[in-house]
Amino acid sequence: MALRKYKAVLVEFMSFNDTQKYSEDTEFSERSLLRITPEAICRWMNMNSFGELSPADDDKPLHARSATLEFAKKAISAFMPRKTVQWDPVRAEGNLTRSEAVNALIKRVKKFEVRREGVQSNARRLIEYEEFIRLLTLVRSQTEKDSVRI
Repeated sequence: MALRKYKAVLVEFMSFNDTQKYSEDTEFSERSLLRITPEAICRWMNMNSFGELSPADDDKPLHARSATLEFAKKAISAFMPRKTVQWDPVRAEGNLTRSEAVNALIKRVKKFEVRREGVQSNARRLIEYEEFIRLLTLVRSQTEKDSVRI
């Protein structure tokens, strides 16, 4: 299941990078994967988080959090031919998701999150009073239905 989620991210990235829509079952050749650059990944991540290819320094990430970018980085890395090799910017080879540019972009988004200037987290939040009342009503109505069936 995780591999399917990873593949969906790779297909989304490759569709963006090649400006061509790929289907979920597309198999990418090693050659096409080796043509990807860290700059291409950064442009895609910028578009996903900031909404533009080259955001200004004061632009805030309003569309995606760092965890989303880290998941995308991990997903793309899973399909890279040289996934265990550190990125070498001089020779332009290795696992490009380990490049300084990609890591700096994720770090930048994290900095905005710490300042509470980015996308708000949806992971946890307090339950609101109205939600609690609706939940109680739902449980009570379900309990009443179950007691009538017996």
